[in-house]
Amino acid sequence: MAIDSGEGDMKSADESLARYSTSSLVTGLRILEFFGEGKCYRYTLSQLARGLNIPKSSVYRVAKTLTKMGYLRYEEHSKHYYLGMRVLSLGFSLLRGMELREIARPFMEMLSHECNKTVNLAILDEMDMVYVERVAVRGLRTYNISVGSRIQPWNSAVGRAVLAYMDPSDVCKMLSKARKEGIFDGDEETFMRTLANVREKGFAENNQESRPGIIAIAAPVFSSEGVVGAINIIAEPENVSIDVLASECAPKLVKVCQELSEALGYIP
Repeated sequence: MAIDSGEGDMKSADESLARYSTSSLVTGLRILEFFGEGKCYRYTLSQLARGLNIPKSSVYRVAKTLTKMGYLRYEEHSKHYYLGMRVLSLGFSLLRGMELREIARPFMEMLSHECNKTVNLAILDEMDMVYVERVAVRGLRTYNISVGSRIQPWNSAVGRAVLAYMDPSDVCKMLSKARKEGIFDGDEETFMRTLANVREKGFAENNQESRPGIIAIAAPVFSSEGVVGAINIIAEPENVSIDVLASECAPKLVKVCQELSEALGYIP
């Protein structure tokens, strides 16, 4: 007599859940895309179901979830759905980074040529610095950095260059959250003094604190809305010390970041 271990039922249940989750995700994305097609800015549940050719019950479940999350708004008296403000956060960092990288590219190429060093542009996304543009030169190592790579802001030059010009209360909140999540274990007062030093000098340094074998300096980039990112210059400690890198390249780095900031509408 065969004994049913239940594994088949569990596998079937998992597959069903996966299909349901995928279906719900697709439906949610289609609903948001439907609003973005420009035909109308508000729809009833029936209009969404007809326009998407999806059962009304399926649209209702997903629309209700999107409303709870803030991606949609529901107006009770008119029975219409609208896009919620949270939709703006869905790719804002990416869009901002794409526009910034296009403008920054020629400035970065000029800086890389003058210093004969690899140059990167990074922006802050939540609690990570994300590299969005890169001008590389041949070196001892590849650095294992590419567009899309993420790095913690508190132990990187690009991160310190950005955090130094943010609202101190926002920085403290970020550090507190990072400490709770176990990704920051430094002393907050010491770190805030480090940021004060960055503001005093106009650029940040990293002496292999983020990754062994990599030293870096970075300066902030501003727009009319404030600090939007940072550009760094990285090098190998076998070739140059952090002090020499700073003395020889920091003035050029700061100058390029100032020119880029002005191009982005920043008025000192």
